[in-house]
Amino acid sequence: MNMGIIICGGGTAGHIYPAVAIIENIRQNYPDYRLLFVGTKRGMENKFIPDLGVDFTTVKSSGLNINRAWFNRIKTYLKFLFSLNLGFLKSLAIIIRFKPDIILGMGGYVCAPVLLAAIFLRKKIALHEQNYIPGRLNMFFSRFSKYFFISFNETKKLLNINSSRVIFSGNPVREIIRKVKYEECEYAKWNLEKGRFTIIAFGGSLGAEKINNTIIDLYKYFKDSREIQILLICGVRYYDELNKMLKNITRNEDNIIFKIYPYINEMNKIYRIADLVISRAGANTIAELIISNIPAILIPYPKAVDNHQYYNAKFLADSGKAILILDKDLNKNILAQNIEGFLGDGRKEFAEIKKIKIGNCRTDSAEIITSKLVGVN
Repeated sequence: MNMGIIICGGGTAGHIYPAVAIIENIRQNYPDYRLLFVGTKRGMENKFIPDLGVDFTTVKSSGLNINRAWFNRIKTYLKFLFSLNLGFLKSLAIIIRFKPDIILGMGGYVCAPVLLAAIFLRKKIALHEQNYIPGRLNMFFSRFSKYFFISFNETKKLLNINSSRVIFSGNPVREIIRKVKYEECEYAKWNLEKGRFTIIAFGGSLGAEKINNTIIDLYKYFKDSREIQILLICGVRYYDELNKMLKNITRNEDNIIFKIYPYINEMNKIYRIADLVISRAGANTIAELIISNIPAILIPYPKAVDNHQYYNAKFLADSGKAILILDKDLNKNILAQNIEGFLGDGRKEFAEIKKIKIGNCRTDSAEIITSKLVGVN
């Protein structure tokens, strides 16, 4: 029987997109290897993984959010234990049937029952950590892992496991993003103009209300500018309200170009035309900014577990490739001042940031991880 690999993960793009990059690499270089992805019914993995032609199945899983009133906390614990038991039993059946050589956990609640079943059946496991600060689930399972792949080399000092098992792989980026520099610049596709300084703003796949409102406030600040254009990807739930707000402040004599979209799937095309990105600091965004060489203003999500987005953003800021603004400090004036700084003196500051090459990062992450998985013994 050909070698088999199970990949589990779910929920958000931060867990799914790196898994997609690894799957792409395995399929390209080891087409005979058997692959199975285990996710959830509700996560975005349902939309992406089956389209890759990879076998896909789901198990029951639930989060453990303890920051609630005591009654709701008890319900959360009961739901977690019930889901964990059901997921564990189904995971046992999946692993016994598929007979994997190794199981890779990419993060998300679904990893808990799958990895517990793998350990029970004495199967080898590997973990990938996308963030600078390791997640609690990965920290728990790290003691059982054959490999612990990390996206930031500095994460090593936060791990209390044998260093020989810690692999600085970086965070895998999908092929479509890795080839972004070869994309055609399609400004007209998004109703934009070639030649303007193009700012792309987004707050993750669901949008971020504070970022949205602050970017809308920039309209009045730059309304007379013929140099700037802004494209805001606001999230479906905010689109109608923001579109009304924009229409109420737009005047025919305004010179700025300002476009709002609820969601854009073709981020490769968006990155190609972006001069500056304003966004949260999820691990996937950080990896894609590094690959596409786009300067950024990063506003870490303040409620991220262990404040991990702050440390993701700090890595880019310390490298000189981004400006870090805390969510509590975010307003139109501080954003406008930084944007004007990029545009001043013939865009000299922007040109200097654009030239910076980030050290201590990996661009061959999927290859590194794949080589370890297929070489497992």
